[in-house]
Amino acid sequence: MRFVNTLLAGVGFACLASAAKHQLIIGTFSTNFLYTVEYDDATHALDLIHKTPTDAASSWISLSHDKKNLYGTDWNAEKPSFISYSVKDAQTIEYQARLYGDGDCLGKKSIFITPSLQPPYAVYGNYFYGDAKCGSVMSVDESGTLQSVVQGYEYADGSAVHGVSFSNDSRYLYSADDGGNSLWMHRIDSTDGHLEYESRLDMPVENMDPRHVVTHPAGEIIYAVLEGTSQVAQCMTSTLPKLYLLKDTHSLIKDGDNAADFWADEVALSATNKYLWASNRARDEDRKGYISAIEIKDGGELGKQYFLTETTNSGGFANAVAPSQFDDAIVALTDNSTGFIEIWKMDDGQGGAQAVAHLDINDGSGCCANAVWYS
Repeated sequence: MRFVNTLLAGVGFACLASAAKHQLIIGTFSTNFLYTVEYDDATHALDLIHKTPTDAASSWISLSHDKKNLYGTDWNAEKPSFISYSVKDAQTIEYQARLYGDGDCLGKKSIFITPSLQPPYAVYGNYFYGDAKCGSVMSVDESGTLQSVVQGYEYADGSAVHGVSFSNDSRYLYSADDGGNSLWMHRIDSTDGHLEYESRLDMPVENMDPRHVVTHPAGEIIYAVLEGTSQVAQCMTSTLPKLYLLKDTHSLIKDGDNAADFWADEVALSATNKYLWASNRARDEDRKGYISAIEIKDGGELGKQYFLTETTNSGGFANAVAPSQFDDAIVALTDNSTGFIEIWKMDDGQGGAQAVAHLDINDGSGCCANAVWYS
C-alpha cells in the first residue's frame, strides 16, 4: 500500500505542472448565481470568465467524483433543499434537480452537501440553525443527478452539523456537530449509502464547537476545526468504532486575541496531503481573520504550525480556504464581507503566505461562499 501511495503521489506531481490556467466555481450566500473564475499560475492573473444564473443561493457547493455534477445547498429557500447541476465544463453548468430534505428540519437551512467518491455515489446533506438535528442521504441516477432522498437520519437534540468527511475507504462518515459540541461517526452501507450510528465523541470543553472535519488518506487521523475556541484538533480513528481526541491542538488566533472575537471556519488538505490548511474569521468586519498551514507527518499526525498570518479582511461568513489540486502551496480564499476571492501562496521558506491574486465580485454580499477547483 505504501508503494501504491508513493506511485500515486508521483503521478500527482506529474499532473501538477501540466496546465498554467485553472478554473474555480464559487457559490454565494444570498444571490442566485454561480461564478466561474480563472487563475493563471504563471502570471497570477485572476479573472471572472462566466456568471451562471441559478434558482438557488448555494452557500456550499461540491463537485462529484468525476466533476460532471455540482451539488449545492440553497441558503434562501423557505423549505430546506439541495440542488443538482450537470457540469460540461467550468462555464457550462445547468440545473437538473432539487430535493427537499427531512420534514423535521423544516424552517432550518441546508448548510452542507458532499458526495461520496465511491459507488453508489450517495450524496449527504446537513442542516443548520436552531435544533437542526437532521441529515439526509440522497441517491443519484446514472448521470449523477440527485434522484431521491433515501434516508432521513438524526443526530441529537441541539445538534447542528456543519460539515462531514468520509473515511479513506468510504466505510465511515464523520460529522462535525457545531451545535452539539461533538464529533459523530456513522457506518456507511456500501450498497445504498444508508448510515448506521456507531459513536459520538463529546468535546472535553464547552463551546469548542467542531465546524468542519477532514480525513487523512492513511485513515487513522481526522482533523477538525473548532469554531468556538479557534483551534485545529486531531482525532485517532484506529480504535474504531470510537474516536479519541488527541491532546495536541494548534491555535488559529495569536497571543492577546480573544477567541470570542473569532469563529474558525475551515480545514482542508493540500494537493499531496503535505499540509493542512486552516482559516479563521473575525466576527467584527473591521478586524482581520487568519490563514495557517500545519505540517502533516507521514502517519497523519500534525507537526509544526508553519505560520499564522492575517488575511486581508474579516472573511464575513466565509474566509473559506480551498487548496488547489496542482500545488501544495497554493489555495483559494473567499470573503463575503465585501465580496472577493483571492489566491494565496505559501512562501518558499514555509514561514508565511501572501495573497498573489485578488478579484472583487461585489454582488451585494452574496458572493463569495466556498469555492471548488474545477481544474
